[in-house]
Formats: sequence, structure tokens, C-alpha cells
Amino acid sequence: MGLGANLPIALAPGMGMNAYFAYSVVGFRGTGKVSYQAAVTAVAIEGAIFFLLAISGLRYRLIKLVPEPVRVATPAAIGAFLAHLGLQTGEGLGVVVSNIATSVSLGACPLESRVPIVAFTESCQNDTSTCVTSDGYVCESGVMSSATTWVGILGMMIILILLAYRWNSAFVVGISFVTFISWFRNTAITYFPHTTEGDARFEYFKQVVAIEPLNKVLVPFTHEISQVGVALFTFL
Repeated sequence: MGLGANLPIALAPGMGMNAYFAYSVVGFRGTGKVSYQAAVTAVAIEGAIFFLLAISGLRYRLIKLVPEPVRVATPAAIGAFLAHLGLQTGEGLGVVVSNIATSVSLGACPLESRVPIVAFTESCQNDTSTCVTSDGYVCESGVMSSATTWVGILGMMIILILLAYRWNSAFVVGISFVTFISWFRNTAITYFPHTTEGDARFEYFKQVVAIEPLNKVLVPFTHEISQVGVALFTFL
């Protein structure tokens, strides 16, 4: 963008589209109606169409047809969606948790107070190991008592204070601080607790640099994309 268009702007991935791809199109752990191969194929087609719209100038004309209130409201809505993700446990602070009555409620409770939400199916009535689970849970007690949540809030406060003083590195400093102090084990805020999951994380972390296989570089595209029409339109 800087060399070709001479526009000094920041480029970032569309996180809203990532979440839509993973949880709405493909579904949680592949439980949706659209296969991963078909979804990736739809993204590739969408990218090609968008490229043609961009170089032909038609993209700008189409944007001008969208009413201004919609153009202004769309980024705000996406921001609210991403903020909600950041307040959840799986992607962020854990302030917002699931609630059967109100969909979401205040959380930030310790691990021992969390009751996971399980989607009971016919197959898991006799064998709970086959039940479909997610990051969603409800808090039995200890609301707003999670140490990791308060450290995350502290990191946000550091970022806000540094932004007020116009530090260009405000986000880097805040994120680095929270990341660094979470490396130490045997603390209430560690990312590597002495559990099966925590030990696996720590073993991977100790590798410092890991070379992953390249077997996913050439994605197995498919011609069976009859069910991705809505997803293709949404991506575009």
C-alpha cells in the first residue's frame, strides 16, 4: 500500500470477517454446514471479485451508493462486536460470560467457579465425553474476583494513560507488560498453570521458535460451493 498507492495508512486483517468465517460459516470446530475447503474457496473467489472491483473503480462507485448513515454506523457496529469479543474469556479479559436468562452477564470469576455450557446431544446423554462444548460458561460465584481479569484491566489502563500522553508505543507497552508478567509460573495470573493444558502451553513456549509444517500452504480448494452463496456475498 505504501509503495504502490503512496498512502501512509495502517493495514490490518478484518477480525470481524475472521470470526464470521470461523463460527458462522465453518462452525465451531467444523460443526457447521459448510466445509472448511468450501469456505476457503469462497474466500478466494471473493478476493478475486474484490480485486476486479477495486482496479476497475467500480468499488468506489458502489460505496457511494451506500447511504452515509450506514457507512458511519458500520465501523461502530464492528467495533462494538470486537469489544464484546475482547471482554470474553476465550479472546480477552473474561469480564463478559454467558447467562441463560440474559445471554451475557458480568463474570471474571476464578476457574473453580466456572460451569461450562454444554450442548447436550442424543449421543452424549450416555457418554458425556462426546458432548459439544465451547468457551462459554456461567459463574456460580466469585464474580469480578479473577486475577487475570484485573491484570488485563490494568494493562488497558496503562494503554489509556500512555495514549493520553500521546505515546506512539502505548499499545506495545501495555500488551508487553501483561504478556511478560503472565510468563511466570506458580502465580495467580500465569498463562502456564500446572494443568494438562498449562503444561502443554509451557512445553510449546520453551521451544522459543518452532518451525511448523507447510502442508496447509496449498489449501485443498473444492468445486462444491453451492452452499456458500450467502457467505460469499457477506465476505464481498
